[in-house]
Amino acid sequence: MSGLASAADALKYSFDTGDRSRFEALFAPGCINWHNSDKAEVPAAGFSGAAALQQLVSDLGADIVQHEIFPGGQLIRILVRGTVRATGRPLEAHNCIVLTTDDTGITRIDDYVDPTFGEQILPTGNR
Repeated sequence: MSGLASAADALKYSFDTGDRSRFEALFAPGCINWHNSDKAEVPAAGFSGAAALQQLVSDLGADIVQHEIFPGGQLIRILVRGTVRATGRPLEAHNCIVLTTDDTGITRIDDYVDPTFGEQILPTGNR
C-alpha cells in the first residue's frame, strides 16, 4: 500500500493539470471505476474524466476538502472549480470519492458526482 497516502494529492493533480498518470500509478490491476450518475462499472485505467473537463472548463482545479484513510480504503471529498468555457459561468462541484484499497493498490473507485455538475457545464444550464 506504499504511496496510497498520496492518493488525494494525485487526484488533485489530475484535475489541476489534466494528467491522470500519477493517480493511475496507484491503481491495482483491474481497478474498477463506478459513478453514481450512471451506475456503470468501467475500467478505471484510461478514464479521461479530468482531461476531458480541461476542454470544457478553463482554470480547472480541485481543492481537497476532506481526506480520511481507514482500513481498506480512503474517502476524498473534493471541490472541483473553474470557469465553464461555453457560458463563462463559474463551476463549483462538490464530489466525493471512496477508494477501496489493498496491498496491490486502489482496486475500486466509487465516484459520487455533484448532482448539479451536468447542469453547470452544459450551455443550457440553469445557474
